[in-house]
Formats: sequence, C-alpha cells, structure tokens
Amino acid sequence: MPSQKQEFSFPGQTTEQLLLLAYGTFLELGWTPKYAGPNAIVGYTPRSWNKYDDEIIVEATEEIISVKSSLVHNESFDMMGKNKKHISDFIEAFEKMRSSAPRQEWTTAIKNLRAQTIQTVTEEATQIEEINRVMKLSGSNLYATYALIGINVIVFILMAINGAGIFNANALVHIEWGSNYSPLTLSGDWWRLFTCMFIHFGIIHLAMNSYALYMAGVYLEPMLGKTKYIIAYVTTGIFASLASLWWHTEGVNSAGASGAIFGLYGIFLALLFTNLIPKQMRTPLLKSIGVFVVFNLAYGVKSGVDNAAHIGGLVSGLVIGFIFYPLLKIEDKGIKTNLALLGVLAVSVLSGWIYLNSPKNKIGPEKRAAELNYLNEAKFPDGEMFYEKYKEYVQSDEKIVNMFNDGTASFKDWLAKNEENINQEFAKATVTVTVMNNYNVSRSAKEQINLLGQLLDARKEQVSIVKQLAQEDNPASQLKLAEIRNRQTEVLAELNKKGN
Repeated sequence: MPSQKQEFSFPGQTTEQLLLLAYGTFLELGWTPKYAGPNAIVGYTPRSWNKYDDEIIVEATEEIISVKSSLVHNESFDMMGKNKKHISDFIEAFEKMRSSAPRQEWTTAIKNLRAQTIQTVTEEATQIEEINRVMKLSGSNLYATYALIGINVIVFILMAINGAGIFNANALVHIEWGSNYSPLTLSGDWWRLFTCMFIHFGIIHLAMNSYALYMAGVYLEPMLGKTKYIIAYVTTGIFASLASLWWHTEGVNSAGASGAIFGLYGIFLALLFTNLIPKQMRTPLLKSIGVFVVFNLAYGVKSGVDNAAHIGGLVSGLVIGFIFYPLLKIEDKGIKTNLALLGVLAVSVLSGWIYLNSPKNKIGPEKRAAELNYLNEAKFPDGEMFYEKYKEYVQSDEKIVNMFNDGTASFKDWLAKNEENINQEFAKATVTVTVMNNYNVSRSAKEQINLLGQLLDARKEQVSIVKQLAQEDNPASQLKLAEIRNRQTEVLAELNKKGN
C-alpha cells in the first residue's frame, strides 16, 4: 500500500486547535472526514468514475501535526505522486485556515464523529467476534490442508522418479499408481476411486490444485474441524470419481484432487447459502467463490479436463454442506455429528459399491485380462506404436476381406474388379508388418507380428490360387483354396488368443 507521511510544526497551537483546523481543512478541500479519535482525524478524498478515493490521516500533538496519505485500493506504486500532492494540498489549505478562527460547529462535528467512530469500532468488533465464533479463523491451524497438499507433492515426486513425467504425463505410470482408469476400476480395482485423488498429470496440474485446495482450506478447515474436513474431502472425491466413470461411457483415465476440491467449494457454497456465516462476510465470499466455480467449470469445457468429476464433486459437496449446516449451527460435537459423518461415509462407500457392481457397469475377467495384457505390452519402448500399427494392419485386412467377399460369382470377373485394389492393400499391410518387425516390444507382441505376417502371406496365396482358377477351374485348385482359407481361420484364432 503506497503511502507518504510528513510532520509539520505550528508553535502555540494546542492539540484540539490543530484538530479543529484539520477538520476545517478537510471540508475546504472537499474531503470527507469519516473517523475521529482523541488525537486524530481520518478522511477520504473524493471518488469518481475514473479515480479511487485515497485515505488521509491527520494526527496532532501539542504544536505538531503529522499528515499521512495512502492509496488503499491495492495499488502497488504511486506512479502519479498522488500522496505527495495530497499532503501539499492539505498543508497549503491548512495555512490559509489558520488565518481565521475555527467555527463552533466544527467542535460539535468532531465530537459527533468521535462518538460515531466508537460505535463503528464497537460494531466491527462485535462482527469480528461473531465471524470468528462461526469461522474460527483466529488461533486455528491448517495442518490437515498442509498434510493433503504434502501427500500430493510426495506422490508426485515418487511418480516422477518412476517415469510419470513432470510436464508431459506418462499415462501408463499414472495407471500403475492408481488413476481412475475405467477398465480396471470397473473390473475390481475399487480403490482407484480413492487413490486417484492424490495423483496429478504434471506439475502445473499439481500446482493449480494445491493453490485451490489451500484457498478452500483457509476457511473450511477451521470452520468444519479436521475430522469433518477430511471426511468431506474423501467422500466428495469418491463421488467425483463415480461421476467421471458414469459420464465417460467410452472409458476414462482420470486423476487429480480437483474433484475433491470442487467438493469442498460445494460445501462452502452450501454454507454461504444459509445464515450460518454473518452477512458482511457471507456476501463477498459468495461472490468470489461463485466466480471461481463458474470460471473453472467453463474452462473445463475444453478437452482434456474432466468436468464430470468437477460437477460430481461440486454437487455432492453442496449436499454434504447442507447436512453439516445444522450441526455447525448448534456447534454439536457429540453423537449427532458422529452419526452424520458415519452416514456420509456409508453413503459414499455404498454408492461406489452399487455402481461398480452393477451388471451394466461391471467389466468381466476376460476384458480385464485383455486390458492388463495391453498395459503390459504398452510398457515396452515401442508398445504404444505397436498398437497403432496393429490398428493400421486391421484396417487394411478388413478391406482385403471385404474384397474377397464382394459376391462376384466368376473368378475372372473378381480379378478384373479387385486385383489392383487388393494389391494396394497388400502393399500397405506389408509395409506395416515390416515396420512392426523392428519394434522393441514384448515376446507376445512379436508373436502377434509373426502371425500377422503369416495371415498376410495366406491372403496373398489366396489371390494366387484365384488367378489359377480364373485360368482353369479344377478340383486341385479348389482344394488348395479351401486349405488356404482354413489356414487363415487358424491364424486368426491364434491372433485372438494372443489379443486376449
């Protein structure tokens, strides 16, 4: 807060005389006296659409006054020299004011201003006492908040050492450490609903969530108490994880504390909607938290942000906040609070159990085994590229099969129609298999690559046999065609086994 202070000596003037002249100077300059004490007057310069009001404090002792000008609206610098100008204007007007006697009404005005100041200070003290009684801001600590942030940081460091990435996240490592990965969460890894709250996709993700958690904890941890605060964090985090699974029916790999943090803000909003917190504190908090929530939900519309978890945490937090309200209102610390906390925990656990075990949602052991196999393969340096190339091969093979089965009756007609196109797909598939043969992948993946090569050779052999049949349809060639088709069926069966 930029400020400037100067002292001036006026021999022969008493403290009261100096204060009376200072009051008259405020009026002369068009400044508004707002507070007064035995030895001081506080006033403000005029405010308009294009400038703030600045604070002026005049303190008087026998024969000396000090004038302090301050910019009180979060300014960082006094670029325009306003404080110096305010002091200069005051002293210039004060000197003129000394040439005339103080007016009688100034004495009455200062007396009334002192009485109003005492009343204002008393009311503010009462309000502060009431706010502190409800929100318990003084004498409190944030040990639980620091502990949660500390756990998140420690987990992040350990994961980074394990290869999770500091800026660019490695999804496989996050899955290993317990992210909310649909195929595994829905097939038995129920604990991922909890562990994902402490995992973050990069240091920026961690930093943003740590800041948001701290800002929520400053108010909520003292007000709720550590037990309710931690239970609120965990339960809203679980509901956020469930919301993420429910929304992302195509599957999701989700992690981060933001779902639980939105839950804490939901609790805070619920309490701000009640009369628990005094109005003078409630209104500005409601505005600032409302803006924070709306902005972050709007930002979450962009891809890569799990807004479903945010909304799930927020909604569950609102519900829990209204449950906590009557307990906080009567300051209950006994059986009612314990039952409410047990109830909140029980509902979150039961909701998780019902969702994960629903036949509609549950993933069976075969799909789980296939997913685990995929994850094991993907750990190798070229694992992910292997699966991308595998998809390319499948696309080419599907086109080849469609051409084989296009319904053309004559072998000669089929060749005339499809030979050029099928050779193009053979060329693509050959390049794909050649590239895959150079990959650093698991033994199982190498076996699959070998089978893809065998399948491709069998497809090519089928075309060669069809060419023979187009020239001369005979039983021997028909037998070879049947055998090569059976061979393709066998290779496909082997591939399916490897894939599962």
